Amino acid sequence: MTGPIHTGSGNLNYFEAATQSQDPRYAFIEELDWLWRRFVHPPGYGKANDLLEMHRTVLLSGESGSGRVATAKALLRGLSTGEERFHELVWQRDENTGRYRLEPAAVGDDDRVWLDLTQVDDRGWRAFQDELSSVRRMIAECSALLVVVLPGKDGHAVWPEFARLHAGIRRPNAHEVLRRHLRLAKVPDAVSSPLPEFLRKNPPLRDVARFAGFVRLASLKDPRRDYEAWYKVAESAQTGHDVAVAEEVAKLRSGPQRALLLASAMLHGAHVDHVYDAAMRLLSTVSYADESHLLERSDLLESLKSIGAELDDQGHVRFEELGYDAAVRAHFWHHMPELRGGIRQWVGKMIDRIDLPDKDRDFLVEQFADQCLHPRYRQVLVDAVAEWTSGASAYRRQVAADRALQQALKNEQHGGFFRKQIYTWATDDHLSDALSEVVIMMCVKVIALSHPDQAIVRLHHRARRESRTTNARTALLELVSGDPWFRRLLLTRLTQPLEASRREYERDPDLFLELANPEAFTTSDDRTRPLVAEAEVRDMLTDGWRRVFLERDEPAWQGQLRQWLLVACHDDRHRNFLIDVLVSAGDQRRTILGRLYSEARAVSRSAESPVAFLDGVLRKISISQGLRIP
Repeated sequence: MTGPIHTGSGNLNYFEAATQSQDPRYAFIEELDWLWRRFVHPPGYGKANDLLEMHRTVLLSGESGSGRVATAKALLRGLSTGEERFHELVWQRDENTGRYRLEPAAVGDDDRVWLDLTQVDDRGWRAFQDELSSVRRMIAECSALLVVVLPGKDGHAVWPEFARLHAGIRRPNAHEVLRRHLRLAKVPDAVSSPLPEFLRKNPPLRDVARFAGFVRLASLKDPRRDYEAWYKVAESAQTGHDVAVAEEVAKLRSGPQRALLLASAMLHGAHVDHVYDAAMRLLSTVSYADESHLLERSDLLESLKSIGAELDDQGHVRFEELGYDAAVRAHFWHHMPELRGGIRQWVGKMIDRIDLPDKDRDFLVEQFADQCLHPRYRQVLVDAVAEWTSGASAYRRQVAADRALQQALKNEQHGGFFRKQIYTWATDDHLSDALSEVVIMMCVKVIALSHPDQAIVRLHHRARRESRTTNARTALLELVSGDPWFRRLLLTRLTQPLEASRREYERDPDLFLELANPEAFTTSDDRTRPLVAEAEVRDMLTDGWRRVFLERDEPAWQGQLRQWLLVACHDDRHRNFLIDVLVSAGDQRRTILGRLYSEARAVSRSAESPVAFLDGVLRKISISQGLRIP
């Protein structure tokens, strides 16, 4: 990993221009394609596919661990050309009203959306069925497709009027799932691989995929062995070595030994010098006092041997057993609760180490984040990120916060919690510059992939509040620039009714002026019509221009006004739409309408029929003022 070099004092913001990032729509399709190549159709898939094609909505049920969410995504990917927008809808309870709603309730033309209700209680499920008819109308109006993953394993709780939309799936052949993963991982002879004992216990399909990963690692470590040996290694890694680690820790009575064990696990694969330094810093962090003389202590090789670790040819520390490092990390975190605060502080100190290679720092942060992905410990990660990005935050700390949050946001079970946390930070008027940059990057790099509407909401809040930079504004406008649906969503937010005394709304007119690019609202492709052709969009544009005219001086909007008129001058298909918006926004104010006519005269010189264009503008202005037209 590389980054800018910081040679001075103060903050180093590492905001990456959104123009360098991939289009979220296509980035997420790449993830879906990865899933699609590894997906094994479960029994019941055909019926679900037929219902989705026929009704545009299917209610999908199945046992936990049968791949319900993966099936939902596969159904949508199978009925797409690759050009559609894929994203997840969220059904949640409003803390203020107590009512459930889709958040945000935004579906665009031809969208492919899914809704995961597996964790919703009975009340939330009943509330959703109350709204299902209106949701389906929205889906139909947009020619979209929706897959709803039900909270139960069957459809017995589906109301009779929706029973025709229900399809149940059963667990696919787990051995075929394993073979598909192994074949795509290029493990030798994957097609003829035998059935491992692990699959006889009917594990969740996500564990089957994880098991395949361990088999691949085992084959790479010792390619001369066979599947029976690889399976044995993978099964040991999958079950976690919990008992063996507990016994090992119980034998290690000295603080230095245990510190070295934890440092070896948290920096697994790092050079021995960095592991040893980390162990010494861990002892210092938890105030461990070792009174023995240096000459009386075990040498490093003896110490590593005592904890079951070894050095490879390059001097990197590794445990011989695959997955043993993960078991060590979990043991210290879960069974030594008094150490959690010290571990968090220690990780923060290690992040600051200039000599620690980037890959080792990233690994350390990711392992710490992984331990925090539990409802009981998620706040530990939130507090750590806030701490790493407070004060004069260094580049390395911002990257660490970025790394940790990426891992948390991408987690299927805990991603929703951290998206809410990003929202909380985004609406904080006193957020540090460093944390603001991290929030921006999480919106652009992670949230925008599967929840683009939520990314737009959070970036908009940051754009309203940033003072020393315009990074949130840049990222927001770049995100919406390539997609009419995104642009429409932001326009809706910028022109929604104002709440008095809400100071964060003060910057919306400036954002509107940057958003209101006339070319973007008049262009279209084979699948969509131009935004300006929609009456609702024209109403919002009128509201936006009206507020600009009321709250901004002429120099702020003159350039954009001229651009609108220039496009109108040369685009006879949308000319009336564009001029009507501007004239209506003028609200019969003579100064505004006078400037409008003056600018129209200036741009008319480039028109093929300047007199006709100018007469058209004058006619609309006169009508708006109630003047008689000869």
